[in-house]
Amino acid sequence: MRKIGKFFLWLIVIVVTLQVAGIVVVFFSRRIRSNTILTLRLAGDIPEQPPQEAVSQLVGGTPLTVTDIVEALDRAKSDPRITALELRASESTMNMGKLQEVRQKILEFRQTGKPTVAYLEFATNRTYYLASSCQTVFLLPKSVLYVRGLMASSTFLRGTLDKLGVRPNLFHVGDYKNAMNVFTERKFTPAHREATLALVEDWSQEFVRGVAEARGLKPEDVQAAVAWGPFTSQEALDARLVDRVAYEDEQRDFLKKKNHGSDTRLRLREYLRRTDSTGEAKIAVIYATGTIVPGRSGESPVGEDFMGSETIAEQFRRAREDNALKAVVLRVDSPGGSAFSSEVIRREVELTRRNKPVVVSMSDVAASGGYWISMTANKIVAEPGTITGSIGVLTGKFNILGLYEKLGFTKDYVALTDNATLDYAFQDFTPAQRELIQKQMRDTYRQFLEGVAAGRSMKVEAVDKIAQGRVWTGERAKQLGLVDELGGLHTALALAKRLAKIPAEEKVAVLYLPPPRSLLDKILDLVEGTRELSPVTTVRAWLRSLETLAREPVWALTPAVPEMQ
Repeated sequence: MRKIGKFFLWLIVIVVTLQVAGIVVVFFSRRIRSNTILTLRLAGDIPEQPPQEAVSQLVGGTPLTVTDIVEALDRAKSDPRITALELRASESTMNMGKLQEVRQKILEFRQTGKPTVAYLEFATNRTYYLASSCQTVFLLPKSVLYVRGLMASSTFLRGTLDKLGVRPNLFHVGDYKNAMNVFTERKFTPAHREATLALVEDWSQEFVRGVAEARGLKPEDVQAAVAWGPFTSQEALDARLVDRVAYEDEQRDFLKKKNHGSDTRLRLREYLRRTDSTGEAKIAVIYATGTIVPGRSGESPVGEDFMGSETIAEQFRRAREDNALKAVVLRVDSPGGSAFSSEVIRREVELTRRNKPVVVSMSDVAASGGYWISMTANKIVAEPGTITGSIGVLTGKFNILGLYEKLGFTKDYVALTDNATLDYAFQDFTPAQRELIQKQMRDTYRQFLEGVAAGRSMKVEAVDKIAQGRVWTGERAKQLGLVDELGGLHTALALAKRLAKIPAEEKVAVLYLPPPRSLLDKILDLVEGTRELSPVTTVRAWLRSLETLAREPVWALTPAVPEMQ
């Protein structure tokens, strides 16, 4: 134990020394040279917020977030020292909402007249859509522009469950609430197919329109080209989907000439560190990411966020009690989860808007419970490609008795009441239990409809027509009255400023909640509470959250929706 204590002591000393040294270095290196090229490299998953778990932060570091990218590009477009932008994009898992948010900021940078150049070694639909926002797009010779239109598919497990002897007892309210279809069906139902096809068609229109506008092409020409893809490098050039076929050194020479002969580069993360966003007025941005569960927020063993109602409620209370904060933006990226936990968060939104404006900013997904927590806000902002809506509920269980019997196990039980077996995983629901569950679901669905109707100033009957568990793109949701404005986080911040009666020209400071923790804080977390923050404990907390969610009688989860492929 003494050796472990000495190890952590030396680790703290090293971290403190490095932080002090870093402060000194930053102090003397905040200067940004004139004619500097801002470089943005994107690959893999781009999260909404830094990881909150100490173990994840120490092992994986602090990744570049969507907020970081958007904020840096917004600062750089009016920074006279930054005179060009270079984008290097590899395959990313961002969906349409995040892609559009980053893409829009690149377009705004480009509109200032500063050169914007994208270099692609290889590109799929996602990376090309992002790169097309730049004025000049380079593609590696002897490569492939793998643009070929969009599709969506789902894997159905009903056949597998039948072979295992597992019977799904799953119910939903809403004709389009198809999250359980992967367990109960063998292929798309008509409603499932209709909703999925409409979503992909909307995304395709966004893709074609965005590329056409940025490339100066006709939408019908882009549509025809996409249907013909993929392309070799020369074919992509001939189709005017890229501007030049060249190697990286040739691209660098091109940009150097465009940038007044300067090849000085600065990475986006370093640019953020050397610049500040200051202002007298302050606005809070509360991150609401991941599946909604009771209790504390955290991460799954594979690094996926889950949103704890207790954690989000704390952030809202903090924002309400801080008089310096003039408004709140709730940044939502969630497929939903617990209906009850969603209601806890919605109540905090309602309480907060009594004192200061609350604006919702929707990222890739803000549906089902993700829409539930949003519906009481003063205003809702979404990207055209955001997945939203899914106003509906579902619940159920799996009867695994058949699987046990195949393995030679047997089960028996005693129960004092008929409904004591509601959660018992070794029998189907009885008719009386099924009737009880469906009544609870109808009640929750009615509450959902009434909440949307009150928050959006609509009639319950009108909401019911566009609800039924169906997902919509942000653009269609705006047409239906579920969203107020199209745009990203900065659109939401501008709207929050206006509602808070802050002059449009006045700069504001943004407080991100939960606040990011320093490296020293993370070390101290581990030293002071190793047992609470160990990987094993983190997994247990995640499993407890899932167990609690599974035991709740009604869920507000998004139907199975496709990714942009």
